[in-house]
Amino acid sequence: MALRCLNLLKNIRSSNVILRQNLLCTSITPNRINDIKKNRTEDRIAYVRDPDSFGTLSGPIIKETLEDEGDIKEEQFLQNIPLNSQKLSTKQYADLIKQYLKYKRIKDAIDVLEIKMLKEDRVKPENYIYNILIGACAEVGYTKKAFKLFNDMKRRALKPTGDTYTCLFESCMNSPFPSYGLKMATHLRSLMIEKGVEPNITIFNVMIKTFGRLSDLPTAFKIVDEMISKKIKIRVHTFNHLLQACIANKESGLKQALIVWRKMLKMKEKPNLYSFNLMLKCIKDCNLGTKEDVLDIIGIIQEQNLLLDVKPQQLQIEANPSTSPSHSNIDSIETKAKVETKFLDEKDKELTRQAEYNRTKYSIGMIDTQENNSNAGCLNQDGFHIELIQSQKKLLPQIPERTLPNLLSKIVNINEVLAFQDVHTAQDKFAMIGGQDDFLKEMEAYSVKPNIKTFTQMLYVIDDSIEAENKLMDTMKILKIKADIDFYNMLIKRRCLRLDYNNAIEVRSIMEKDSKSRQRHPLNKKHKLKANIMTYGVLAMTCDTKEKAESLLSEMKENQLKINIEILGTLLKNGTRQTQFGYILYIMNIVKQEDLRVNDVFIKHLEGFNDKCLHIIEKNNREQRESPVFMAAYKRFNNIYNNWLKEMNVEEVLKPEHPWKQFVEANPTPIQRENMKIVEPKKFYKRSRKFIHYRPRL
Repeated sequence: MALRCLNLLKNIRSSNVILRQNLLCTSITPNRINDIKKNRTEDRIAYVRDPDSFGTLSGPIIKETLEDEGDIKEEQFLQNIPLNSQKLSTKQYADLIKQYLKYKRIKDAIDVLEIKMLKEDRVKPENYIYNILIGACAEVGYTKKAFKLFNDMKRRALKPTGDTYTCLFESCMNSPFPSYGLKMATHLRSLMIEKGVEPNITIFNVMIKTFGRLSDLPTAFKIVDEMISKKIKIRVHTFNHLLQACIANKESGLKQALIVWRKMLKMKEKPNLYSFNLMLKCIKDCNLGTKEDVLDIIGIIQEQNLLLDVKPQQLQIEANPSTSPSHSNIDSIETKAKVETKFLDEKDKELTRQAEYNRTKYSIGMIDTQENNSNAGCLNQDGFHIELIQSQKKLLPQIPERTLPNLLSKIVNINEVLAFQDVHTAQDKFAMIGGQDDFLKEMEAYSVKPNIKTFTQMLYVIDDSIEAENKLMDTMKILKIKADIDFYNMLIKRRCLRLDYNNAIEVRSIMEKDSKSRQRHPLNKKHKLKANIMTYGVLAMTCDTKEKAESLLSEMKENQLKINIEILGTLLKNGTRQTQFGYILYIMNIVKQEDLRVNDVFIKHLEGFNDKCLHIIEKNNREQRESPVFMAAYKRFNNIYNNWLKEMNVEEVLKPEHPWKQFVEANPTPIQRENMKIVEPKKFYKRSRKFIHYRPRL
C-alpha cells in the first residue's frame, strides 16, 4: 500500500497536473508551482494551499454585490452617519435660508431644507423653517411647492401655526393661475373647517383678500358674516381687505367699494390712510356701473342721512288738560337738522323712538344693528307741559360744510344733486367723491395725513392738463410732502401719453432742483433723487429720432444700467410710428449685440411695420406712383429682417415658458448678482467643562 502511494506521487511530480478530490484536474502554471514549493512539508509532500488554512475545499467565497438603487441608498444612509459637529442649530439654518431669499434664490433656499438638513445633516426641521419657506413661495406665487411643504410638514408631525395658514392663502392669492389658486384656497378653507382650526383675525383678513382678488366676492362677504357670528369686532383693517376685494371686480367694483365704505361709517369705524388710497385705486381701475347702480348708492346714503341728520335739540310738546291724553303719530322726518314730533302718553315717563333700517338689498352680508334714540321726558306738576330732550352721541368729528356732494362723506348733500348720468372716465368718478380739494378735506376731517402714495394715485384721476398737475405739486409743497422717484416717473409717463414731450423732459430739471434742495449733507443719500431703470423706460417714449435714442442709451451705460427689451421695444415703437428704417435697424442691431430675449410685443411692432410697408407699396402701385427710395429701403430692411429672425431663433424664444420653471431648474447667475456672497454659519463645538464645587471665601 505504501509502495502504491509512492508511485502515485512520482507520477504526479512527473506531470504538471494535480489531482483535487479525485475529481477535478487542473493545470498548474509556473507561478503556481513556486507557490506550491513554498508549502512543502518535511515529507516532501506539496499542497496547493497553505495546510494551516481551513475551509478552502469549496473554493473562494464570492461576495454578493448590491444592484438595486434603493438598497444602495439604504446602505449609504446607514454607513454615512453625520457627526454631531456637522449639524447646525435651527437659527443657523434659518439665517442661511434668509440669505438666499434676500437675493430671490428660491431653489437654493429650498435645497437647504431638502438636501442639507434632511439628507446630509439628518436634522429634523421645525415648523419655523417650513414657515419661512412657505412664506417665500407665497411671495412669488409658487403655490404648488407651498402646499407640498405644508403636506411634508404634517407628515413629520409638525403642527401648523397661524403664520402657516396665512402664507398658504397668500400663495393662492399670488398664483399665476387664478383658477388653480381659487381651487387650493377653497380646499384649504374646507380643510380648516374639517380639522376644527379656529382662524384668528389675521387669517380672516387674508382669506377675505384672497377670495376677493380671485374674483369670488360672495365667499369674501360670507367670511365677514362668519366673523360677526363669532362676535369678532370688524375693524378698519377688515374693511380695507374688503376694498381690495372690490378692486378685483373691474365692471362694478366702485359701486361695491362705496357700499363697503358706507357700511364702515355706519359701524362707527374711522377710515385710515390705506382706506383712502384704496379708494383712489378703485376709482382708477374699476367702473361704477349703470345709472341704476348710482341710484342704489344714493338710496343707501339717503337712508343713512335719515338717521345721522338727527341732532341734539330741545322739543316742546303741549297738551290740552280737558282732553284725555292719546297717542299721536310721528310727523314726517325731513333730511335736514329738525325733527318734530307731537304725542302724549299719560302712563309712560320715557318715550322711546326706534329707527330700524333693514337694507337687505344693499347689504354685504352683515346684519344691521338697531340703533335706539332715547328721549328723557319731564312732566310738570300741572300736567300741561312736557319738555323732551333728545340725546344722541357724537359719532365722528364734524366735517366742514361743502357745496359739492361727496359720496365718501358722513353726510352727503343730496339736495344739491339735480340729475344723474352715466359715469365712465376716471375724472368723473373722482368728481363724485369731491375731486382733489374735497377729497383732501375729507382726509383732514378724519385726522388722516396723506402720503406720497396718495398723490401718486391722484395723478391718474385728476384732469389731464398741466394746470391740474402743477396744482397737485403745489398742494404737496403746502403739506410738506416730498415727492419720490416713482411720482416723477408717473408724471413723465402721463405727459408722454398725451404727446407733450417738452413738458415731460422738463420733469428731469424739476427732479434735479428738488434733489439739490434736499441735500442737507453731501454724504446723505437718503433724500437724493436718482434716476432708475423706470425713469429711462418712460423717457424712451420721448425719443422720436435715432439721435435721441442713441443719447439715451449712452447715458444708461454711463450710469451702469443694463438695457432691457422693454426700453428697446418702446424705442422701436417710436421708429415704426415715424417710419424710420435706420432707427428700426439700429434697435434690431442693439438687441443682437446685447443678446436679449425678445418678447411678443417687440415682434408685434416689427410685424406691424412690415405690414404697413406692404400696404404703402400696394397703395403706390394702385395709384401708379413711383417711390424708388422707399422700395430700396424696404428691400434692404426685408433682407436684414429675415436674417435677423433666423439668427435670433424667434420661434424657440417665443414659446410660452412655465412661470414655475425658474424655481425648479438652476438658472445662470445674472450679472447683477456676481458680487453676491453667502456666508456659511460657523459650527460651534461644545467644550466639556469640569464641574468645580463652590467654596466660599474665608
